Amino acid sequence: MFFTAAVLGLAGAAVAAPANIVPNYPPHQLSTGFRLVVNVTDKALDLKPSVQGLYVDSIHVGAGLNVAGVGPKDTSNIFYQNGTAAEYRYGRATTITDEATPLSPFGLSLSKNPGSETLSSAYINGGAGTPGVQISQFPEPYLFLTPETFVICNNPLEYYQGRKFLVVEQAATTVSSDGKIEKNIPAGCAPVRLLPECATLETLPAGSYASHEFALETGCYADVASINWSLYGP
Repeated sequence: MFFTAAVLGLAGAAVAAPANIVPNYPPHQLSTGFRLVVNVTDKALDLKPSVQGLYVDSIHVGAGLNVAGVGPKDTSNIFYQNGTAAEYRYGRATTITDEATPLSPFGLSLSKNPGSETLSSAYINGGAGTPGVQISQFPEPYLFLTPETFVICNNPLEYYQGRKFLVVEQAATTVSSDGKIEKNIPAGCAPVRLLPECATLETLPAGSYASHEFALETGCYADVASINWSLYGP
């Protein structure tokens, strides 16, 4: 049996061509309210005991002042994104939770640590929070709080006479003079993504100072713990 060179060439190309890779990502829903769940991105740098699956909460350190920490779900905060559609699209929305009496907006904010060019502490203080601390958006296929990279550190807090707490910080990525990408993860801290898990944003009681008028519908996962990440990608 004889084949033309053209047919043989096509057959060879078919063998050489890689199989089509179909992107596949975990399903998500839309909700105005969400919790933030810790997903450790480098298991070798996880803390002991592990911080995987913990939830972001607030640690009181003064009047209207809180450090962002992590703990069990039943003490976690419910957040919402605040802003217009345009502010979210252009990375200017904020992430807020309601605290105090009457309920008031407490925004997630980042403040550069003294003496560091790359490390910031995360706070949940009274006010709007830092613009751009928001959930990722298209074309990013996964949902997580930005800007990256967030880290969980076991740090002493002066307000509690040096007692250590699991706190949230943010390490800015830089590029060295030779073009190398530097993640700048502090020693002893776990690099993580903070994933939105859908939650009900309750109606505000009368007399609240907070407002949900500009609470944005946000992509979120129904149950972060149930996601088998090995099934998804690239």
